[in-house]
Amino acid sequence: MNHRKLLLSLVALALVASATAALAVPSCTDWMKQPNGTSWRTCVDDNGKQYCEESKNGKVTRVKCT
Repeated sequence: MNHRKLLLSLVALALVASATAALAVPSCTDWMKQPNGTSWRTCVDDNGKQYCEESKNGKVTRVKCT
């Protein structure tokens, strides 16, 4: 019976951890290709703050939203 309780506790912990991790993922638009060869997107973090990212040559950096 102790093994069953341990297993159920581990499953419950895994579910809570995965739900928490899912909430920590920012929400972003799809990447939008720009004429200069870069791509950019707008994101919102867990606190509701908006930020933008630019991708150039496979490197993603956070940039000022304009």
